[in-house]
Amino acid sequence: MTNPPRRLDLPAAGLSREGARTVVEALKAGGVVIYPTDTLYAVGCDARNAGALARLRAAKGREAGKAFPVIAADEDDARRLASHWPEAAELLAAAFWPGPLTLVVPAASDLPVELLAGAVGVAVRVPASSIARTLAAGVGPLVSTSANLAGEAPCVTADLALAAFPDADLAVDIGPLDGAPSTIVDLTGDAPRVLREGRVSRSRIEAVLAGAPDEGLPESGPTRGGV
Repeated sequence: MTNPPRRLDLPAAGLSREGARTVVEALKAGGVVIYPTDTLYAVGCDARNAGALARLRAAKGREAGKAFPVIAADEDDARRLASHWPEAAELLAAAFWPGPLTLVVPAASDLPVELLAGAVGVAVRVPASSIARTLAAGVGPLVSTSANLAGEAPCVTADLALAAFPDADLAVDIGPLDGAPSTIVDLTGDAPRVLREGRVSRSRIEAVLAGAPDEGLPESGPTRGGV
């Protein structure tokens, strides 16, 4: 019988040094961890650990051809995931990071195939959550997919996330979150494209990009969930 995940109950202020060490060690060992971001509860692992990525994909029921999103500790770490950093990424990161905006940028050639699943871009953001940034600083880029099974509603509490992922190695609980996902902007094409409108509105993105030529934002299609 699988042992229940270890649980860390924390104030929203953040991790202690000891708590951070515990979670980072679990992630470095290939663990799957539930943790809070500034939007929703995420379930994730070391974004460069192929075995952990395969385990997480199976646990979530994520399609084989669907890439995982990633969080980074800061913009410098996010840039290392990209083959190049578009001008629009420079503008949007300066305006909205740390915060609830995910940028899909051209992926670096050394990223695991298990992470990208054939995609040419990698979805990355620097979250406003100090907990999430601390973990990414300790491990490196982390998968940050919403802590729900594929096709189900995102989890706004650690209890719901634990029910979805009972075999997770560790869960960090800071209480209920607001449940509003990040906005996703694809920067891999000829012009920026909003894939999902979340916490950052389309109008705010358009305002930031207004000075860049030929960077209008076509309408996005329906989406659900995500961090």
